[in-house]
Amino acid sequence: MPEGHTVHRVARLFRRQFVGHPVHASSPQGRFAAGAQTIDGRVVDDAWAVGKQFFASFGGDVVLRVHLGIYGAWS
Repeated sequence: MPEGHTVHRVARLFRRQFVGHPVHASSPQGRFAAGAQTIDGRVVDDAWAVGKQFFASFGGDVVLRVHLGIYGAWS
């Protein structure tokens, strides 16, 4: 189970590696295809964590929110 410190570490890494760069987003299982299409090719403006939730903004009012819940992993 991912804990808060893990999500905060990923947010810091994401800020260093992706802010200012466009991302490629997909939904391999198809469950989040529409959301992936919304952010695909957009430039990351910022990334941060609040508790166990991860956020990334993509300009304007487009924000990705991820909560891994009881299961999940970052890779």
